[in-house]
Amino acid sequence: MVAAKYTLDNVRFYAGFEHILYKNPAHPLGIGATAQGGYILSGVEDNNLDSDKNVAVFWTGVKYTYAKKTDFTLSYYHEYQYDFRIPQTCTPSSMRASCAGALDEVSFYADHRFNRRFDTFAGITYSAVTGGLAIAIPHGPGVPYYHNNNTAPVVGARYAF
Repeated sequence: MVAAKYTLDNVRFYAGFEHILYKNPAHPLGIGATAQGGYILSGVEDNNLDSDKNVAVFWTGVKYTYAKKTDFTLSYYHEYQYDFRIPQTCTPSSMRASCAGALDEVSFYADHRFNRRFDTFAGITYSAVTGGLAIAIPHGPGVPYYHNNNTAPVVGARYAF
């Protein structure tokens, strides 16, 4: 992972990149393995990758502080998953979770501090998924995705003890 932060007066910039590589374990547990406390595991999915799984995550954002008490933050995130069950065919009619796909998300957030213990906040996030990352979204014949995006608002207040 690589991340950077730069501050210029009351504006702070963020950016980062992370590469995640999933591999099968050198010594898989298998069915009947024991966990902490002596529990026997009936189904362990730790040796099921046909090939390595690569995921790349990028993010960037900016935070603006107004009058030392109010912050406005705008962020963007992008995750990309590469095909990882080789060989396979990834078309809209034969999409699998192991097919390449992407997640894009943008969020806006405002936070106002009344004093050091009490603040209020409001924000909204929009995200959209495609390809293999959207496979858990219900789909039907000839319709790749019924609902591949989400908008999530939030409003609240905090009191810190």
